[in-house]
Amino acid sequence: MQLASKYAPKKLVEVVSQPEAVSQMLLWLAGWKRRRPLVIHGPTGSGKTAAVHALAAEKCLELIELGNEDSDIERILPAIKQHSLTRKQKLVVVEDAEHLPTKMLTMIIKESVFPVILFVDDVWKQKFNALRNASEVLQFRKVPRLRIERILTDIGKLENLPPNIQLKAFAEAAGGDVRAALIDFDTGADAARDRSTNVFDALKAVFKGTTAEAEAAIKSCDKDPHQLMWWVEENIAAEFSDPEERAKAFELLSKADLRKRRCAELLSCFSSVRKGRPKAYTAYKPPRFRPAPLDDELCLQLAEKMHCSPSKARQEMEFLKNVVKN
Repeated sequence: MQLASKYAPKKLVEVVSQPEAVSQMLLWLAGWKRRRPLVIHGPTGSGKTAAVHALAAEKCLELIELGNEDSDIERILPAIKQHSLTRKQKLVVVEDAEHLPTKMLTMIIKESVFPVILFVDDVWKQKFNALRNASEVLQFRKVPRLRIERILTDIGKLENLPPNIQLKAFAEAAGGDVRAALIDFDTGADAARDRSTNVFDALKAVFKGTTAEAEAAIKSCDKDPHQLMWWVEENIAAEFSDPEERAKAFELLSKADLRKRRCAELLSCFSSVRKGRPKAYTAYKPPRFRPAPLDDELCLQLAEKMHCSPSKARQEMEFLKNVVKN
């Protein structure tokens, strides 16, 4: 089991560096009023998802998780309006809410007889103006480097691992992302996150390797995960000849495309699609359709100036475009 999963918080008290957010979440749930959802935003790896899962476990709530693929309101209505056979209360969670139509979000909030939590990347988008006024807004903050370093040290002791002089570098490179630090620690990835793996080797690891090997290759790939998706899409048909495997592979890719925050994580799961052993050799091809090259080049330049990954630069570029425009 991966360290990030093994040591995920099981109780709210285990959620690190977010005491105000946890308290606010508990107060919201205790005083919940129908049609007043909780909107959670904050940086990747700050504990948002982990905290909600811990909340559901602690309060014995059945978790109903909805994503971008759940676009059929008629299909999901029973789940958000009816009790289960066990009569347990439910907690409805909508991931990547900004990618769902406003009408869909409004319908979920209006029809649900259970508390609703929405995850968003940018709560200040115009589409959320009305929603913000009718919701409880909760922000998770970046986890400090020293706290991440302490987490890695404690886990290393629990796992009986030898002292690792790279822990400080892992914590520094994570940039407040606890999950990223744990993955680096788990896979022994280079602390500097050297982007030295070419895209063809990355594809081989994604399609033919284990989940851990795929994660390491994606992290060190010279393409960011969103660019890598185009290469994966182009080569699924060549890699998977079985129709069922191919269908599952495209379904996994679509989830990675829709759930932007979990793109890299989902791209590392292609080993779960395969029934048997992978092909000994596959001739991979570059994608016929790609994102605008200008954006790619700008991302690379921005990443170099900001000393961050291209994927992080792509996120910041959207903000900078708005700054320049205004």
